[in-house]
Amino acid sequence: MRKIKFLSLFIAVCVVMATMPAAVFAESASAEPAYVWDFYYEDVMDSYNLSGFTGCDVSWKDHQMVIISDEDLMTGDDDIGDINFTIEDAAKCGLDCDANPYIAIKLCNKGTATQYEGHFGTSLHSLDGAGVFHFDIEASMTESKVFVCYIPDSNIYWTNTINGPGGIVEEVKGTPSVEDVLGEGESHWEGTLKSFRIDGPYYGGVSGEVPGNVEMDIDWIAFFPTEAAAKAYAGPDHSEPTPEPEATPAPEISGDIIPAGTVIFNEDIYDDFWKGPHGVEDYMYNEADNCYDLTVSAIGDPSITMAFGDYIDIGELDEVDLNEYKVMQMKVRINPKVGKSGNIYFSTDEAPGAYAEAQNVKYSYAKTEDWQIVNVDFSVNASWTGILSDCRLDPWPEVKGDSALFQIAYVTFFKSLDEANVFAAGGSVFPATPEPTATPEPTDTPAPTATPEATEEPSITEAPTTEPSSENKGCGGIVAGFAGTAVIAIGAAFVLRKKH
Repeated sequence: MRKIKFLSLFIAVCVVMATMPAAVFAESASAEPAYVWDFYYEDVMDSYNLSGFTGCDVSWKDHQMVIISDEDLMTGDDDIGDINFTIEDAAKCGLDCDANPYIAIKLCNKGTATQYEGHFGTSLHSLDGAGVFHFDIEASMTESKVFVCYIPDSNIYWTNTINGPGGIVEEVKGTPSVEDVLGEGESHWEGTLKSFRIDGPYYGGVSGEVPGNVEMDIDWIAFFPTEAAAKAYAGPDHSEPTPEPEATPAPEISGDIIPAGTVIFNEDIYDDFWKGPHGVEDYMYNEADNCYDLTVSAIGDPSITMAFGDYIDIGELDEVDLNEYKVMQMKVRINPKVGKSGNIYFSTDEAPGAYAEAQNVKYSYAKTEDWQIVNVDFSVNASWTGILSDCRLDPWPEVKGDSALFQIAYVTFFKSLDEANVFAAGGSVFPATPEPTATPEPTDTPAPTATPEATEEPSITEAPTTEPSSENKGCGGIVAGFAGTAVIAIGAAFVLRKKH
């Protein structure tokens, strides 16, 4: 009898299981992330394009990304202790934020902080104060552990706590950085992920108050549709040898590469291009290096405006359509010991006036004293629309001790990061400005002995088949556009302009 009852119960259970949705078992059986950044290999610095390092150094040890805050981070009147850097690859991952609200991070926090902080930007919201989230972590850890966070709720709470009315920013600065609080269901974690910033340990205040020499090691970061999947994920499988990630090769661009708003600082005519210096004690043309030298004082938050709008107004530059041109490229030379990153704030016809915190993008420098190409990708910022007015260059967050020299040879804009990289790979060489053809001096013609009678109408010298453009007025350093294909042959069809 017992055997019959057991058999009946077994059959009943099988029937019930057969009628349950397959998704129930699929979720429990599968814990693969929608997207994962795996820091197992050091080459991810290139393949994930980590940049904008502020207040910290990043290295690799024992298959972990090691983040250590600068020794003198909390000094002087700054006392904000803000460390962060950006995963530029976030713009390429195509992550659907609405469908993947959970994040899991495996890390080892060796400091005494009990909070992790991160920032994000999406296709609907810029990376700013309202794109923040936190989650609880353990202090003084000796080995890595996985922590899971539901980003939407955390984003709402911490945006209001730090930046909203009555929040930490208002306590410190007297006014909130976000006028309206985020209500239930109003999280900025929506749309497609465009930018992701790692801030790491958070001790308090507006920006972290991270002391010097604090270490946090990160194994991986992954995104999931459910909490169960996030908690079940065991991490990337490294049980068998796998190829290390490779840096994305320079793309082959078919068609034209056409920059906009190009200014080449190869003449002593651009003093009025620079406006409103703060902590930039001098800016002058350097004939020996064919660039402009900006001497930056020992000061916090130095800056100077690049007056594109003035040059557009007087016809020296064509308008720069920011809906089309997403990347600014600069050729610069710096002292890397002064700082690892800079900022570009911007003003447009759709977002005019003062440079708001939402209207900026951070970039990083290579650790070299040689000339280098810096690409600033504004595609991650939702405010980068309309027609460019002006940009404010913040060469470093701070200069300490003696003044520092910032040299810039040119600035231009490209439609994409791929196009900017192709131009850089080709040597970033603009075609030489054609010299205008000199008008020959008239020669004296001896007077004829007698005027012959005209037998027919005199012939008229034909006009040139192409009238010289009124816009091509000699040589100079402002380039309106050029066409090119691939890496080897980049330049053709240039229009060059110079101040009148």
